[in-house]
Amino acid sequence: MFEQANLIIEQRLADTWAATPIDYDNVEFNPVVGQAFVRLQVEWVESAITSIGGRVKGEGYIDLSIFVPSNTGTQLVSSYADILAGIFNKYREGALECRAARTQRVGKQEEWYQMKVIIPFKYDQCY
Repeated sequence: MFEQANLIIEQRLADTWAATPIDYDNVEFNPVVGQAFVRLQVEWVESAITSIGGRVKGEGYIDLSIFVPSNTGTQLVSSYADILAGIFNKYREGALECRAARTQRVGKQEEWYQMKVIIPFKYDQCY
């Protein structure tokens, strides 16, 4: 379940996002100061076996952290958030079903300004 969901999410982002480099979990990445990038993390919040046959389902969220250079305003980071939300809003493939995205302002951190796009999802082996 975890592996399959991660593969679907990573592939969807790789196939549809070209605006910035992507920082994937457990892959070396060195951000370039002054260049925007997106960090992908998949978080699971619940999973359960739901049938006698061992069908598994779970819920989690896709955490896309957008980093843009600090002191550049919010237009660029907001436009990236709109694009990323559109990539995953109501997206469905196999057992993975994404819901509507929301944003979370993190703010300035050293040379970066950060905003998160958070997309809840469910994974159900029944599909």
